[in-house]
Amino acid sequence: MASATQAAQWDFAERQSVEQVEEGYALAPKFAADGTLPCFTRHAETGEMLMAAFMNAEALRLTIDTKLAHYWSRSRQKLWKKGETSGMHQHVQRILIDDDQDCVVIDVLLQAPSLGGNEASCHVGYRSCFYREIIPGAAGGGPELRFIEQEKAFDPLSVYANTPNPTQL
Repeated sequence: MASATQAAQWDFAERQSVEQVEEGYALAPKFAADGTLPCFTRHAETGEMLMAAFMNAEALRLTIDTKLAHYWSRSRQKLWKKGETSGMHQHVQRILIDDDQDCVVIDVLLQAPSLGGNEASCHVGYRSCFYREIIPGAAGGGPELRFIEQEKAFDPLSVYANTPNPTQL
């Protein structure tokens, strides 16, 4: 099994034909020019969408090999093992790849944060990163946001006390 900082020794297949990519058995992901592909993470039992992130080749390999979710943090420009700081690991149950192999969906089971609270995925403290809904504006006004999660699953200040917020303005 690969360590958290070193990818396995295997590599992805080369993309040789549309038929191979769309109908074949070889994993040949297409990473964007920046070396990443989008990843959507959902709860394996409820189907709830938990978060959206990006993976580079190393993050995808580590996720496959360790069965723990790894991502590429575009804001921090580094590999990110989910739960490394918070204890909120995502235990991978299944990985899906789309038809042209440029996007993945991972189904995970969650672990509660190490400093107490309920299982969650969002650094803001909510269970899901998708804790707000967009509501169209009335009478020509712009859209507004409505919270669909009313309470946080954990206190982010106690979990991430000295860790910089990854949200970039």
